Amino acid sequence: MSDSPLRESLVLFGLFKLTSRQKAVLTLTLRFNGKISASSMAKIARDEFKIPISSFWFALRDLRKLRLVEFGNGEPIRLTPAGEVIAEALKGVSWWERE
Repeated sequence: MSDSPLRESLVLFGLFKLTSRQKAVLTLTLRFNGKISASSMAKIARDEFKIPISSFWFALRDLRKLRLVEFGNGEPIRLTPAGEVIAEALKGVSWWERE
């Protein structure tokens, strides 16, 4: 997606409307896009960002409802094109305080 008003709107949505946990899940998905299952990513989110596994699943399901990620039926978790735009924008932003 080129620099367009739609891309800009997606980035602003991601920065201002997604929760910190949703942002963490998106950036992890960008790192492991199409390589690991959602269950494996839940453990990484717990260890790296101290996100409880149940909270990870709530955030992931919300991101799926927003059509930012795809997962299920044993398939690895993947970003949608819109999710990728937002996740790429989040890479350079300090939005999470690690404990």
